[in-house]
Amino acid sequence: MTTPLTVDELRTALDDIRQTSARLGTQAANLAGRAEHDLGHDVAEIVKDLRAAASQLRVTQLLLEPAGSDLAA
Repeated sequence: MTTPLTVDELRTALDDIRQTSARLGTQAANLAGRAEHDLGHDVAEIVKDLRAAASQLRVTQLLLEPAGSDLAA
């Protein structure tokens, strides 16, 4: 049996996910830029996928910010 979730645990988890999403989004965007520059057209589809992933991770980060603010109140 698990223990009940506390507000502090939820706040910490949301902040961890937000920070991880931001970090991974930045890494995906940087990797896409490097791949496009260094490997050219051979990896166009991979670059497109990395840019989409970076965008989705940024959206995740933005969506979690209000939840974090609500929990901080």
